[in-house]
Amino acid sequence: MNIRNLRKHIKCVLLITVLFNSNSIYAEIGGDFTLKDQNNNKYILSDSSKVKIIFFGFLNCPDICPTAMSEVSSLLNKLEGLSKHIEPIFITVDPTRDTPELLKNYLSFFDKRIIGLTGTQDQIEKVSNQYHVYYSYQNKNESENYTVNHTANMYFLDKDNNIEKIFIPGTPFNEFFKYVNRYLMKDIKNLPLE
Repeated sequence: MNIRNLRKHIKCVLLITVLFNSNSIYAEIGGDFTLKDQNNNKYILSDSSKVKIIFFGFLNCPDICPTAMSEVSSLLNKLEGLSKHIEPIFITVDPTRDTPELLKNYLSFFDKRIIGLTGTQDQIEKVSNQYHVYYSYQNKNESENYTVNHTANMYFLDKDNNIEKIFIPGTPFNEFFKYVNRYLMKDIKNLPLE
């Protein structure tokens, strides 16, 4: 790669970074939805007035999803008493295989406070479009052991279910924890978010 192309590439990365850190773009992402939780109950996002962390994934994911769920579990534990103000949500992008029963079993390995959600393929497609989550099935017609490529962002929502921040894959855990902790302290104890 020559210097000119390298500069173009750096400018592009910087532009994407600015866009993803701008609250104006968040206004176009998100929204209310209704799905089924791991206990076969209807879950409506707007019924909860807690802040939320939403992650999209699938149960047969070999590395990204377990890592994300472990980080959410660690976050909840490190927040201690503040964690009661957060609703962590895992939404499957593989509803054909990821039944409520399997979701319940999977999430029990991480933290019982994480809510697992599934639905029909159309419902999952709608929610993923709302949150700008891309996913595609690899070799689904050829094997039952197919994999799913998917967006691995974590979406942090305020009490009104607006996107407050998007944590991209690779965000250091300390940065993730620090932001959420400060946000909750600001929200609950009226401290400034710095």
